[in-house]
Amino acid sequence: MFVNQVIFEGDIANEDKIINKVKHTMEELTDVSGLHTAECWNKDTKKSDTVAYAIVTKWDKKQDFVAWISRESHVAEHRAMRKEKKDEAPVMTKTLLQYEEAMLA
Repeated sequence: MFVNQVIFEGDIANEDKIINKVKHTMEELTDVSGLHTAECWNKDTKKSDTVAYAIVTKWDKKQDFVAWISRESHVAEHRAMRKEKKDEAPVMTKTLLQYEEAMLA
């Protein structure tokens, strides 16, 4: 089993843009080979001026996740985002955490 967590975080003023990114990613996680579950979590923002949304996915194996992020549409999307955002301040940060199942005796 392989678990991937990506956290999109930014100023609360950019929450709509962050939510749109998260929704788009969740839509792309429909009927993906090797994917067990995809969940979205958000950080409690009652006392904060930032928001954070985490997408947690569980996969049969890391290769299934790598195949999903390596598809041409995903690569092209990132290429376009880098080109578009060259001169702008980032709307959000992205933190990636990955875990492989521990085989403890």
